[in-house]
Amino acid sequence: MNSVSVSDLSRLLGHPQADVPQSCLEIFKHSDWQYEFIDGQAIDDLVTELLERIRRREFSIVVEGDKTRWLKGWGENLTDFVASKGNLDALAPKYVRPNMPVRLFRRLVQPTDPNFEANWRRVYQEYIFRTYFTDASAIFEFGCGSGMHVGAFAQMFPNKKVTGLDWAEPSVEIVENMRKLNGWNTQGRLFDFYKPDESVEIPEGSVVLTFAALEQISDKPGAFIDFLLRKKPKRVVHLEPIYDWYDPANFIDHLAMRAHETRNFLRELVGTLHKLRDQGKVEILKEHRVEFGSLLHEGYSQLIWRPL
Repeated sequence: MNSVSVSDLSRLLGHPQADVPQSCLEIFKHSDWQYEFIDGQAIDDLVTELLERIRRREFSIVVEGDKTRWLKGWGENLTDFVASKGNLDALAPKYVRPNMPVRLFRRLVQPTDPNFEANWRRVYQEYIFRTYFTDASAIFEFGCGSGMHVGAFAQMFPNKKVTGLDWAEPSVEIVENMRKLNGWNTQGRLFDFYKPDESVEIPEGSVVLTFAALEQISDKPGAFIDFLLRKKPKRVVHLEPIYDWYDPANFIDHLAMRAHETRNFLRELVGTLHKLRDQGKVEILKEHRVEFGSLLHEGYSQLIWRPL
């Protein structure tokens, strides 16, 4: 049986082990990180099943302007959140399912703890938020989805205003209900990545987050990036599946690339930011492939930059 060590955690985070926030380590040490590599006939069967599902296009496909599944999914979270009278546990995305294999260090593994990925998200959230948002004057999450990150921000930084923006109305209602039910300093607002709302004001010193949200805009990140260049936040933190960083020579990576292409997920973000860097318009602060994810994607990789 293998187990994720603190050294492994440092590698996943792309952060020196000695400097990982203590609060992050405290959360990490209270979870079971044991796992087994999926090998032999088991990996053959699993990959065959995934390839067949990709062939049949059983996974959700990105279609510009189609927010049907988000209205349904985040609508369910909204109902649960209001019924629970503001309990953050009700905001866990339905697609993070217990007892599933995960991607780890470019292989597929079966964790011992059924909530392995959910536990990872808590550790990762603590690391990212403490490291990149502590000095923010205000926080904006674009594509805030179920609102779980907005709620975590609001609890972690009660003196900072946290704005959650999404193109699905239930997401906005969730964030608004955080203020009504819990008294948190949150605001919800509609926002479309394809057609950015110029009336959104981003105060000086603000930090922006996207977390598995830009994956939904296929090969058209330009409008949103141009919007951020005009608004000039202090820092932009993208945590996304980055197609460019998969290794086509690795079969598990190749599987992710096939799924990424079939689902019409995010492309062009790295190239867009590199071109802007070469033009002297942005500074790229960190590019790090996080070798952890769900069956088909590494959805936690870090691309962090700031407008110049």
